[in-house]
Amino acid sequence: MGVAESVAVHADSRGPGPCAGSGRGNDPPAISYCRTVDRTLVIALRGVVDRDNIYPLRLMLTVAVKSGYSRLVVDCAEITGCDHELLDLFLSWKRHERNIALVHPSGPVRDLIAAEISRRLFLCALSVKHALDLMGG
Repeated sequence: MGVAESVAVHADSRGPGPCAGSGRGNDPPAISYCRTVDRTLVIALRGVVDRDNIYPLRLMLTVAVKSGYSRLVVDCAEITGCDHELLDLFLSWKRHERNIALVHPSGPVRDLIAAEISRRLFLCALSVKHALDLMGG
């Protein structure tokens, strides 16, 4: 069974829908919307996405890759918390020339990306002063 069969269209964000969790505690992050268009998987996530609950989302994306999907569009507006596992998942999608678009990144998603950019700049800097100069501070 491919992604098209295992991920139905759930456009109603008022309820979690059959493919969504509650978004609390260690439950899988809720998928408030998901559909496939050609070779594109479009999803909207809500709730907390961290190492304790990312496995179902990682599994869904693995099935998408194996089914030939090459583009991922993720609406991040309703993500209330996340850690590096979410960023690792997004970066793993980019391997092998797959495309990803993050739309409406929430505050936690923007903070995660900014922290990763700062970390990478710091690692590439020649000194702490150089790192601060690269970050504009």
